[in-house]
Amino acid sequence: MDATCVYWGDFPLADPACVLKRPTCDECTDRLSLSDPQFSTKWVDPLIVTDRARVPTTALRNLLHGASAFLMAGGPSANELPLEMLARRGCWTMAVNNSAGHPRVRPQAMVCSDPPSKFSHSIWLDPAVMKFVPIPKLASRRGSLRRKWLDGKFTPLDRATITSPNVWGFQRTAWLFPDDRFFTSNGACWGNHKKGVEVTSQPKTVCTMLLGLRLMRYLGCKRLFLVGVDFKMTPEAGYSFEQGRTPEACASNNRQFAVVMEWIQQMQDTSTFTRFGMEVYNCNQYSGLRAFPYVPFEEAVVAAQGICESCPDLAGWYEKN
Repeated sequence: MDATCVYWGDFPLADPACVLKRPTCDECTDRLSLSDPQFSTKWVDPLIVTDRARVPTTALRNLLHGASAFLMAGGPSANELPLEMLARRGCWTMAVNNSAGHPRVRPQAMVCSDPPSKFSHSIWLDPAVMKFVPIPKLASRRGSLRRKWLDGKFTPLDRATITSPNVWGFQRTAWLFPDDRFFTSNGACWGNHKKGVEVTSQPKTVCTMLLGLRLMRYLGCKRLFLVGVDFKMTPEAGYSFEQGRTPEACASNNRQFAVVMEWIQQMQDTSTFTRFGMEVYNCNQYSGLRAFPYVPFEEAVVAAQGICESCPDLAGWYEKN
């Protein structure tokens, strides 16, 4: 079958008919076949994104309009790179979880899925960083935050996700089919919880980086470079920032990495990313995630920067030339 459809609930419609903008096939006038040579440019991403008041908006759809960008995870390999280069004009970075607070990077966006109180208050209160959170966490109780003091103690913060600057919501789903449905769902899939396992027969695991991949496509990124995506963890090399991990926790994470790597490899082998107009590259040559081709970080920065000058020549622009 070479048709795709949007899914309007927690799970796909039983009828696999092709629907782009309407929940009922009989009413749909926007059918689009996956075999259409211009599919990736005609397709309208159905991901539900909201403002802080949970009001759906399409204002951010295709925000990057085909630009190259970076997705930065928390793997320690990121520390081996000249991350300061990401501050160059033309570079746009989304960070996963607390990697958004890396001392050498100030990303343009951050995505998280766990309780917001697990992430630095300095990220939440930074107006320059867009924060993407699952819609249910746009609430005072589920969106509560903490502050960490200089002595290392944590206390509740009198702010929440909805009272932090530059915060956006997105629909998250806890089921995942490693195929085109990763993109055609109106929710960002981050893996499988119990109900997802029952429906998909896929292993039970979740990974926030998957949300980053989905959001970057929604935002219009067509060429994505991965940074700090190591997909392997040891107690000595856990994260790119200080965060202890026990051997048991590392073993659990590595088991989850193995599942996610298999999902991503399946989608790469069946050209899912290509079909939706997305090229993905890994800037870590020794990453456990082998599905995507390797590109040196410095080359990725140059490619993302394009013709944007690090220091623009501003003379003469007000003249009629």
